[in-house]
Order: sequence, then structure tokens, then C-alpha cells
Amino acid sequence: MSSSNTDNPSMLHGHAAYVAGAAKEAIGTYVSSDPSWKTSAAETKDDAVAEMRAAKAQNESHPGKNETVGKVEEKLGGAVGCEGMVDEGKGRQ
Repeated sequence: MSSSNTDNPSMLHGHAAYVAGAAKEAIGTYVSSDPSWKTSAAETKDDAVAEMRAAKAQNESHPGKNETVGKVEEKLGGAVGCEGMVDEGKGRQ
């Protein structure tokens, strides 16, 4: 089942989905012996990466930059330790 948001891709939603996938992966690695956790995690992370790429392509096709969204994205990226999100946020400013 795909959870990717391809109709209206969002960099922020993609990052949130990636974190959810990483959490599933951790559960599958450290808590549960059920391999479906790892399979689900991989699918979630793959969908999240696809959504982030789609959002980036969409943003690049619209040259207007949104400073407020960029600042929020940069701060959230710093808070969760995602350098890509920080860089993307800086690029929007």
C-alpha cells in the first residue's frame, strides 16, 4: 500500500513519513521479530523519498520562493537532525 502523496507532494509530509518509516524499522529491528515491520518500513521510506523528490521537482518548476515555509523547514530539519531538510529550507529563503 502506497502512502505517497503524489497529487500534491509536500517536502514536510515526505520528511514526516520518512521518520515514521524509520520508527517502523527500529521496531522491526529491536522490538519485534515479525519481518513485516521491516518490509513496511522500507515501503514507507521509499514512498517518502519519492514524495520529497516530487515536491522538490514541483518547487523547482515554480521559481517563486516562499521565505516563511523555508524558515519553518530549516528549523524543523534542525530539530529532527535532517540536513537535507535544513538545506532545502535555506534554499527557499
